[in-house]
This record gives sequence, structure tokens and C-alpha cells, in this order.
Amino acid sequence: MEHAVVSAAEGSIHTLLGKLGTILIQQAQLVGGVRGQLQYLKDELESMMAFLQDLSEKDEHRRPVAEDAAKLRQVKIWMKQVREVAYDVEDCIDGFKHHVGNSSNNYGRGSAAFFHRITQLLRTIRVRHQIARQIRELETRATNISDRNSRWLMEEHTQQLRVISLFGFGGLGKTTLAMTAYQSLSATSACFKYQAFATVSQKFDVKVLMSDILRQIIQPCYHPGRVRTGEAPIEDPLKGMENWDVGQLANMLRQQLENKKYLIVLDDIWSISAWEGIRFSLPDSNNGSRILVTTRIKAVAYSCCCHEYDRVYEIEPLTDHESRDLFFKRIFGGAANCPENLKEISAKILRKCGGTPLAIVSIAGLLGSKPGHSIEQWEKVYGSLGSELETSPSLEKLKEILELSYNDLPYQLKTCFLYLSIYPEDHNIRRKSLLRRWIAEHFVTEKRGLSVFEVAESYFDELVNRSIIQPVDVSITGKVKTFRVHDVMLEIIVSKSIEKNFVTLVGDQHTSVPQEKIRRLSVHSGGVVREISTREMLSHVRSLSIFANGEILQFGWMKVVKILDLEGCEFVRNKDLKNVCRLFQLEYLSLRKTRIMELPTKIGNLQKLETLDIRQTSIKHLPHGITNLARLENLLGNLVSLTTLAEIEITDVTSRYISELGKLSQLRKLGVMMFVDDDNSWASLICALENLSSSLCSLLLWQRDGAINFNTLDSLSRTPVFMKSMNFRGRLGKLPKWFPLLSSLAELTLRATELSVEVDLQVLAQLPCLLYLRLHHSAFTSTEFRVSASEFPCLKLLVIQTAVFETLKVRFEEGALPKLDRLELSLFEDASIQELSGIKFLHSLKEVTVCTCPGNSTEDAMRNLMIEAEENLNKPTVTIKAKQWITEESRYRNVQLTSQSA
Repeated sequence: MEHAVVSAAEGSIHTLLGKLGTILIQQAQLVGGVRGQLQYLKDELESMMAFLQDLSEKDEHRRPVAEDAAKLRQVKIWMKQVREVAYDVEDCIDGFKHHVGNSSNNYGRGSAAFFHRITQLLRTIRVRHQIARQIRELETRATNISDRNSRWLMEEHTQQLRVISLFGFGGLGKTTLAMTAYQSLSATSACFKYQAFATVSQKFDVKVLMSDILRQIIQPCYHPGRVRTGEAPIEDPLKGMENWDVGQLANMLRQQLENKKYLIVLDDIWSISAWEGIRFSLPDSNNGSRILVTTRIKAVAYSCCCHEYDRVYEIEPLTDHESRDLFFKRIFGGAANCPENLKEISAKILRKCGGTPLAIVSIAGLLGSKPGHSIEQWEKVYGSLGSELETSPSLEKLKEILELSYNDLPYQLKTCFLYLSIYPEDHNIRRKSLLRRWIAEHFVTEKRGLSVFEVAESYFDELVNRSIIQPVDVSITGKVKTFRVHDVMLEIIVSKSIEKNFVTLVGDQHTSVPQEKIRRLSVHSGGVVREISTREMLSHVRSLSIFANGEILQFGWMKVVKILDLEGCEFVRNKDLKNVCRLFQLEYLSLRKTRIMELPTKIGNLQKLETLDIRQTSIKHLPHGITNLARLENLLGNLVSLTTLAEIEITDVTSRYISELGKLSQLRKLGVMMFVDDDNSWASLICALENLSSSLCSLLLWQRDGAINFNTLDSLSRTPVFMKSMNFRGRLGKLPKWFPLLSSLAELTLRATELSVEVDLQVLAQLPCLLYLRLHHSAFTSTEFRVSASEFPCLKLLVIQTAVFETLKVRFEEGALPKLDRLELSLFEDASIQELSGIKFLHSLKEVTVCTCPGNSTEDAMRNLMIEAEENLNKPTVTIKAKQWITEESRYRNVQLTSQSA
């Protein structure tokens, strides 16, 4: 049978090799790189052909053994992939011959379907470019198939001890997958001399673990019943093991495994110390032994795999399709058997399961035990999953698995994690907002060398590390911006929070009137607040979060409230804030996305307020009382603890506050938008920047409709050496003399600065840590950019935007931008690209994006871009977008002051 498979694959390749040879002879000149790619394909397929022939010859003289079964399955899969890619290459070549024939002089004009729905700029590129793209994709497939075979061969012959780690959220099937692999390999006894499957668990005991492994590897070899009559009995090598210490157990384990090929599965490791406690007892005798580890904790997974030949795999949730198949198969035997009236509620239940196999199987088992399969029963289970988790035997295993993640958390993290129960199901939670709330609740305290916010960040990172929260939006630097809690895990922490009277929920399925004092109140959609709107019920509230529009609560009754989160509450009016000014314990106030137009004059009474979030409101002016908020960490004025002042407008009215900026000794991020252009205001700003030079890390400086006062900026005597991010808008003319000293600058954005390409671009090119450079319209007086070898040594992102009617010329020389992985070009209306060359020299480039508008002239440049992208060894992705530009003014939002970005 295997020989037949080999023959089929050989036949398809043999036919193709002849066609490839003919094409390479006939077509002496092929579109940018196609000839090389066809030659590469031919070489790869010839290598595959040789391998298949060699395999076929060996099979004729080899007697099958048990250990060949797994390899045969692997080889069949590989050969199928070889055969399919051969067929696809043949189809592509036939298409090439049909469209191009024997002509060799027809490239550069005509119609192409390439990007025809996005832009009309590439009409002159003929079908050869389509064929080139297909061949490039097929080349990648062939390479991957060849690499896969090499990897299998390498792994088969890799003799070092290898560790494979599986990690992911509880219930994703890590143990099941590990057990399946273990049983499959154990079935072929010739593979490994010794095998053991041991569960580590949270309560790690190294003696228990070593004893378990020893029994599994020794007892199968010790059969006292087989001793012949008259022979001395064989002494049990593990006799008295219960009295051995850790050293004796470790020595015995090493002795038994030394020079043996073994397979050990360590299931459910919860700490790095547990891994280190057992690892030194598992010898590497260079004979192909394997250790398979499962864990929920990312850091543990990577700690186990410290060598280049080790592997870490994150177990992903099931897709929607896979979830649906598993769910319906468990209940009805298949999706086709599901009644039509249950499909909608099934989809809601599966969303709650979040692709977790254990949750799907457990809930399917619960529903399957209900007679009749009525929609009313299923709706009831969906709406009362929290109580079902507490009482239903069908969900006991699911609850046990998920509670392990909670129970293993340190005390301080348990409180922080329980706090997530205030958020509604499927709610995207912002990381920074959560951290500030933890701080306001006093769940986090400072540690030596770390600010309280940094400690809060470390707590959050540990929750991510333990796979019990799910990142949704992650920044380019890898920081989680928003996240969710798995719906079933949320049900568990909600149950615990209510049991502990940690949180009181109103709305959704939470309808009962609380019997105890309300400490933390969270109102979800459908919540009827009048049921709790009594002075007695609200007088003990420490935290109020409203996630729905509805009736207003009496804020004045909440005398001990520390957190008031009204984000998105459109029913809140200016008059409602008068009572807020009497909440003297308030530390966190969010009015984000409300219709509030002004802050009350008595806002200064909130002496404990640390966070005031007024983003996306219509607030344009601040009352004078704002300067009394001495503990505020996210706002303006005589605010000595302020760390972030994201955007502040300096107008004729507010210019007197400029000098006060210099008093913000902890300020790290400052955004100033100048609406005045007098020398005194600029001098006051520079004086403030002088005082902030040792703390400031991020500066945004915009001059609206005018020039930045260069002479004043150039006179800055204290270089802001810790500056990491700068954003300038407004005419500068040239860079300040201290700019080359910004050795930590990683991000720079320039707009309408009108700098010199000859002088200032060279200064930027030598900055040692610059990673992200954005050059918007009129950043330089010229749009002719030439980047030479060794310039911009660390740059990873380059954005260039033209103004209307401008002509862009960009040339990258060999050796320039060695680490650039993203290039973005944006053209306003009637702009053009005259030259775009050197893309083939950017060896780290992964992505090129060109945004165009009607009237742009980019035809030749785009043709050259596509050709050079094909020649680039890294094969970057090229995306061309056509869009209508929105003017800067229509995007600008006139908000006088906003706090730290989420």
C-alpha cells in the first residue's frame, strides 16, 4: 500500500518536472524573480522525487515492524501534500503557457486582475504578475513541505533529551492530548524502554512524584511470580521505598533511566520550582528520550523548555465550527440531528463555553440528561449556569478544573481576580482602567523600588501568565490593552463574590434584592435600581459601577464610596455632579463617554481623588478648584503627584497655568497644544520643560496654525535625556541642537515641521534607539529621501505621508534599515510617487502598505515595488489601499484636557 502511495506521488512529480524544464528553456526572460522561483521549484521537486524513489527502494527490501506504523501514517500525509502541490504547480504552469505562450516580449502592459477592486493603478501589469504571485505561493508551500520532511527526519534522529510543553487555560484539553500521545507511543513498546505518566498537581510533593514514576518504570519489569521452582526469589528493587529520602529517590530514578530511552509525561505543573525539583533526576543520555509537560502557566512552560530543540505549544480554544460539532455530537449524535428551534439557544450556550472542550462536553452532558430537549429547559440552563455549577453533578468536573486556577492564586491576586466579577459577560475590560481601580480599592501597595502602578501591572501580568484572562487587543509592544474573562470562569468568580458579599450585582439574571450590606455595587443592563435606592442600602457602598443606561442613583447617600464609574451613562447630567462633590472619600471618578459639559466648581473638595477620567466628553474648561486636587495622578495645575497629562490646550485664558507645569515633578507624559504664539507663553513652557527634564519620557508639542518657537526650544539647557517618545506639529525649520543627545528616543512623529532632508534627516538616522518614525505631510521641506547603509540601525516602522500635489522619491541603499519590518506610504489627493527603489535590500521587511487617493500617479513605482518585493528574500506582503482622506481639522477634537490613554 505504501509503495502505491509513493508511486502516485512520483508520477505526478515526474510529469511536472518535464513541463518545468520546457518553460525554463523557452522563457529566457521572466517577470522579476519568476525564473528563479521556477528553478527553485524544479530543484525542490527533484529532491522530493529522489527521496520518494529512495523510500520506495528501501520498502521493497524491508520487513514491516510495529514501530513503522506511526512513521507510515506520517509519510502518507507528507506524500499527499507533495502530490497536491505538484498538481497545483502543474495547473499554474499550464495557465502560464496558455496566457503567455512562447512570447518573451509582452510584459509591462495590459490588464491585470491584481488589486483591481482596490486600485486602478496597476493596469499595466499583465497576467505574468498573477502567475508570479501564484508561483511564489507555491514555492512557499513546496519549501514548507520540504522543511516538514526535514524536520520529521531531524526529530526522528535528534538524540538529545527534548522537552515539549503544552500550556493554556484550564479545560482546553491539555491532559487529554498528552494522554493520547502517551498511549499512542506506549502502544509501540519498541519506541521507549521506560514510560511513565505522572500528575504533579498544585500540592507538589517531590517524594510522591518520584515514587510514582519509579513504580511505573520498574514494577512492569518486576514479576516475582515468574521465578522458576528452586531459584532464589528476585528482590523487589523498590522495597522500603516509603522510607527513602529525596536524595535516595533521585539517585534510584537516575540509575534506572541512565542510558535508557524513556518517555515521561508530567501533567499539570503549577510552578517553576516543581519542575526544577524533578528535572535534575531525569538524565540526558543522548538516546532520544522525551519529556512532555502540561501546565496552565506560560512562564512554567517556557522555563521547562530552555534548549533550542525543545518546543512550547499554546493550546488554542476550539473554533466555532469545532465547538458546534462537539456539542451536537455529544447530545444528538451530530449537527444534522439538532432540532431547528434549539439552534439559536445552542449558539448562545456555545459562546459562553468560549471554545473550551471541557465546558462544551460538561454542559452538553447536563443538557443531554434533561428529558424532552425543550427550549425552555435550555434557556433555563443558560440563564442559571452559575447555580448549575454549584449543584449539578454533570458540571462538577468543570467546576473543579476551573477552581484550581483560582485556588492557586496568591492571596492578593485572588482579591484582584474576584474584582473582575463586577464586569458584565463579554465585556472588553481596559487594562489601565482596571489597574487604577485596584489601586483605588487599596488592593495594591508599593514595594521597594516599584511604584504602586508598577506593582499593579505585575499583578495583571501574572493573571495573563496563568492563562485565566483572555487578551483581546494587544499593542505593538506586546502590552495587553483590553481583555475578557472566560464566561464560565466569570460564573465561578461571580458565585464566589456573591457568597463572600464581595460584590452585589443588579441586572441581567441577578434580580434578587440583597440581604446584606452592599459594599461594591455593579449595575448591568436590565437592572432596576429603585429596588436598592434607599439611604440604608447605599450608605455602605464603596464602589459603584454602572454598565447600563437607566435611572440615576442618589450619589449623595454613598458617604464611603471610593470608586464611581459612570462611563457611557448618557443619563448623567451636570446637575447630578453636585452631590458627587460631597463624596469626600472618592479616589476614582470616570465620566468618560457621558454628556457632561462642565465640572462643578466644588470639584476641589475631593481631596482624595487620584483619577479623574473626562475623555470623550464635551468638557472644554476646568474650574479653578481643580488646582486643589493635590493627590490627583491623572490631571492639571498644582498637582504634585501627576504622572500623565495627555493633552492640554494653552489659550489666552489658560496661558497663566503654563508655569505650573514645571511643578509637576513626577510628570512622565505631557501633551501641549499651543493656541497662542507670544514669546512669554513659549518662554514659560520652556522653563517648565527645563524643570521636567529628569522625569519626562513622552512629549507631544503641537502649534495650531503656526510655527513652533524654535529659538526658545533650541535654548533648552537641560537635555531631556530620558525622553522615549516625541511628537511635533508645527513649523520648526531645523532640529534643536540637543536632539542628537536623545540616546533613549524610540518613537518620533513629525508633522508640518518643515525640516531639512540634508541636515536633519542625517541626525535622525544616527539615533541609536529609534524604533518608530512617522513623517506626516510637510515633515521635511523636500520629499526626496535617500537612506544610506548603516543608517537607522534599529528602526522597525517607517511611515511617510505626502501633502497634496507633492511628489515622493524614496531610495533605500543596500545595508540601510537592517531591522525595518513595516513600511507605510500614504498619499493625499493629486500626489505622486516618482521613485520607490531599494525594497529588495530591506532584508527584515515583512509588510509594505501603500494608501492612495484618486488622482495619484504611482503606476511605475508600484510596478517596481511589486518586482522588488518578489526579489526580496524575506518576501514581504504588499497591500495597496484606495481611500478618501479626511482632513486633519475634521479629525481634530477640541477637548481641553484628557487623562492617560487607556
